[in-house]
Amino acid sequence: MDKNKSERLPKHIFPVHYEITLEPDLEAHTFKGEETITIKLEKNVKEITMHSNDLDITSANLLCGKEKIKAQKILYDKELETATFVFSKQIKKGETRLHLQFSGILANNMRGFYKSKYAVGGKNRFMAATQFEATDARRCIPCFDEPAQKAVFAVHLIIPKNKTAVSNTLPVATNKHRAGFEIVSFAPTPKMSTYLLAFLVGDFEWLEQKTSSGVLVRVIAVPGKKEQGKFALDVAVRTLEFYEKYFDIPYPLNTLDLIAVPDFAAGAMENWGAITFREELLLVDKEHSSTSARESVANVIVHEITHQWFGNLVTMEWWADLWLNEGFASYMPYIVIDTLFPEWKIWEKFVTDDLARSLKLDALKNTHPVVEVQIHNPDEICEMFDAISYSKGATVIGMLASYLGEKDFRDGLRFYLKEHSYKNTRTIHLWDAFEKISKKPVKKMMEIWTEKSGYPLVSVSINQKSKKLDISQKRYFSSRVSARESGQKTLWPIPLSFISSNGVESLGLMDKKSISIPAPLSFIKLNPFEGSMYRTQYDGNLLAKLKVALSEEKLTPQDRLGIIRDLFALAEAEQSDVVYLLEMLLAYRNEKEYIVWVEIISGLASLHNLLFGSKSYELFKVYAQNILSKIISYVGWEPRKGEPHNDALLRILVLSAGASFENIEVVEEAKNRFKNRKIKPIGADFRSLIYASIVRNGGQKEFDEVRALCEKENMPEEKDRLFFALTASRDRKILKQALAFIMTDHIRLQDKVYGFAYVLINPYGRILGWKFIKKNWKKITKEYGKRNHMLSTIVSVLNRNTLKSMHDDIKTFFKENPLPSADRTILQALEKINSNILWLKKDEKKIYKWLAKQSLFDGCNQ
Repeated sequence: MDKNKSERLPKHIFPVHYEITLEPDLEAHTFKGEETITIKLEKNVKEITMHSNDLDITSANLLCGKEKIKAQKILYDKELETATFVFSKQIKKGETRLHLQFSGILANNMRGFYKSKYAVGGKNRFMAATQFEATDARRCIPCFDEPAQKAVFAVHLIIPKNKTAVSNTLPVATNKHRAGFEIVSFAPTPKMSTYLLAFLVGDFEWLEQKTSSGVLVRVIAVPGKKEQGKFALDVAVRTLEFYEKYFDIPYPLNTLDLIAVPDFAAGAMENWGAITFREELLLVDKEHSSTSARESVANVIVHEITHQWFGNLVTMEWWADLWLNEGFASYMPYIVIDTLFPEWKIWEKFVTDDLARSLKLDALKNTHPVVEVQIHNPDEICEMFDAISYSKGATVIGMLASYLGEKDFRDGLRFYLKEHSYKNTRTIHLWDAFEKISKKPVKKMMEIWTEKSGYPLVSVSINQKSKKLDISQKRYFSSRVSARESGQKTLWPIPLSFISSNGVESLGLMDKKSISIPAPLSFIKLNPFEGSMYRTQYDGNLLAKLKVALSEEKLTPQDRLGIIRDLFALAEAEQSDVVYLLEMLLAYRNEKEYIVWVEIISGLASLHNLLFGSKSYELFKVYAQNILSKIISYVGWEPRKGEPHNDALLRILVLSAGASFENIEVVEEAKNRFKNRKIKPIGADFRSLIYASIVRNGGQKEFDEVRALCEKENMPEEKDRLFFALTASRDRKILKQALAFIMTDHIRLQDKVYGFAYVLINPYGRILGWKFIKKNWKKITKEYGKRNHMLSTIVSVLNRNTLKSMHDDIKTFFKENPLPSADRTILQALEKINSNILWLKKDEKKIYKWLAKQSLFDGCNQ
């Protein structure tokens, strides 16, 4: 497909109402349907074009009053995924109705109208489910499959009498059909986009509860699992009640269903009134779900309920403004979860989650602006679902919220949502709303952050002549090659502030290349609480003062995290000496905060990956063990009575890192707990690290044992733990068996790409894993379909390679085997590999020399 060829439908034809009847055959895995679409024509036409993909349209007639006009011919365009109905005479402008009959196959790749397998009483059954975002409604019904083509949908499903049907709204009638079947009619939906339409047919059970305003909330699952929906039901009800007050807009429907689907490509999908989820991101088992899983479930539920307002009630006009949906759905959960679960300290985790993802991806040359101006086709739309639209979108919203203040931010959102309810918007509409409420120049501040790629590196140093602080900005690149090649001269309006012994001080917006300010007598740390999207580079004197402030515990966890995070990034970008980074890490050995250790361990893992196979590798593992030794002793293996919520997460984080870096005590304890698991069951929090450690440090016997457990396991979260552990081996022969296991029916299609990714992340598996992927590429892409966003998961983790030969091989392979829906991801992976090669070439000898020179035991206990 020509990537510059627009796939937009004609603007003079748009739908008003769909009357849809579908009958899925759960045994033959097919479906048939008919629909009557009320269409408005703004001029006379002889043909009508709409989207249709993989459907057999058997009948097409216009119903103009009493007149029935049969389509003279139907023209299909496979590339544009359209069907054009050509009529023998002009159809006058105004309203008309188009009646279509069609059939299709229930897909097995989790796109469009598809089948999902589950077990009841030990016997396999199939349900029919939908996933339409971004451009797959057209795989189920011929339709105007663009977000701005909003309409009302009336859905009727013909189903076996022993099955249950679910759609966006509640049923209003159930009537007899032929023998053994009934037709379920649902209330008309609100005016909405096609990608939000949903229907499911299968065996279902549910828990239900009404909100204080009377909305019926249900958590729906396959038989035997409804009791695992209690946590989700509580979170959903409280979130809905919170948002109705916060937005000052009632939830528009009388029902909200949260449905666990056994096979599901994404994490969840915000279909209006019928949110669909992977089972492990909705269902929580009291005995078998981990602390981190409960957090993930809550976060995903709140994310999807946010969409009921941001995305469903008010929808972006085109996918170029996807961030209006996903940025808010990523940011707002922090506000909600902080209210529902204050003990989680969720705002601290913003720095390690959304901000961290933004900083990593947007540090590349091959990134894109938050608002992407040119998007023409489904391949480019698919690429928009990344950390820029989600996490950078959330980050700039957070900066805007700080700039406006809590009240103006909330009131601006209320105005925006009320002004544009049931309509479509672009980014400018959001800026207009905030400017109207706050009277501040929002557009001037925000347009550079959303319309330009990248973010700034702020350098600060003491001017020896003036004794002032010189502060300057330029774009940060993680790749030294990209930095040299870039000609970008963007000046960001940076909300500049700092913390010193005198507290926090704001300097306003810095929109110049450089400024000078009076230097505090004490330490200075820019970007307090890491609230803005930039990195900071300090001169040696300022870093020395910050090191003292660290030891004296004068900095917040976010600020301690920010210092070491930026030192890792600057070392990679050749902006700072890697030796100083290694020395600075020693100052963090007494650290006890979870979020700081998230960053330290992430950085250690990056260096571990970089140095694999080099002379420094074994020395670095000893260094990492020593960095971790104190915190491992502090957290121990047994939870302390009344300990903070995040200490449970800290314990698993550092013990997992200890196991990865082969801490002998951690490895032995993991082995003993696995061996004695029948006498003393392993707690849910510990299972992932123990299973992985057993496989990593064991042999064929241990691999076979974990594989057997995985084959028998039915609980998705536990099966994932066992499955991903199988990819942790350091034995290449065993890793080949893990790859073969991924291809079997024991692993659902939704999980296979993550298995491949884990093998590729494992430094012992990245070369053999890539060879396996290449050998099986045709089979893999056939199963998923080339436009499936899940394939980007495999591509993205190729960025860990450090060899020129791998870089060239990956580049050649995708040149010969194009994957248009991951074009940008491929370029990002290649750019990062180049950066790895250059970093290793420049600093590996220096790292080895420093590590070898140290008396490691004494040096690490300074």
